[in-house]
Amino acid sequence: MAGAGVLGEIGRVGKFWWTTVHWMATHWPEPRPVLEQMFRIGVMSLPVILAICAFVGSNIVLVGFYTFQQFGGQDMVGAYSGLMSIREFSPIIVGAMMAAKPGTEMTATIATMRIKEQIDALEVMAVNPFGYLMAPRFLAFMLVAPILIIFADISAIFAGWLVAVYQLGVNSGAFMADVTRFLTIDDVLFSIVKGMIYALLTCVVSCYFGYTSGPGPQGVSKAINRAVVTIATLIVVLNYFLSEMMWG
Repeated sequence: MAGAGVLGEIGRVGKFWWTTVHWMATHWPEPRPVLEQMFRIGVMSLPVILAICAFVGSNIVLVGFYTFQQFGGQDMVGAYSGLMSIREFSPIIVGAMMAAKPGTEMTATIATMRIKEQIDALEVMAVNPFGYLMAPRFLAFMLVAPILIIFADISAIFAGWLVAVYQLGVNSGAFMADVTRFLTIDDVLFSIVKGMIYALLTCVVSCYFGYTSGPGPQGVSKAINRAVVTIATLIVVLNYFLSEMMWG
């Protein structure tokens, strides 16, 4: 029964996503709400993403350096840092932060509108809630995700370079040479694709649980909790399969 419940929930989320996409295929969201959502999702999330990616990039270099040092390969830390930061950690961090900040805000906003019957009022006024609420957020997530990924990659690599050169004594030229030699444009594209998939996941799940929220403050709280837990779980699981496809 539990498995059937999970499959049913997946089917409802898929139908919710398809309804939004179908609406966007015949109607294009107004620019103003899309730009407003891009500001909320991108600009407001950027500082925390840069800070976290900087520390993650630093930690990658620190652990990689002392691990490779046991085998005399500490000079390869630049390649390790670039590959791990860009292919793995930056997309995960961006996805997690999108879920934690704009995702929770989005769930709370839509859930509050649900319990206050504002969504019902939209339907009474013949305003499609998928076009009014979901489509601008969906498009904003898709447009902002690649930009956030690029900034996250730069932050992680730059912070790793600082730690490698000024703390661990790695030659600056050798570090950057390894980064540029082992990284390809495909790695950056893989990182962006991952980030866009996680952004899509965050948007759809956050909107879905907000839209289907139960009554009262407890319903809003439960919707936010379910959205964050679901997104975090799916990102970790999906990351394994995406990495297998991209590394293979």
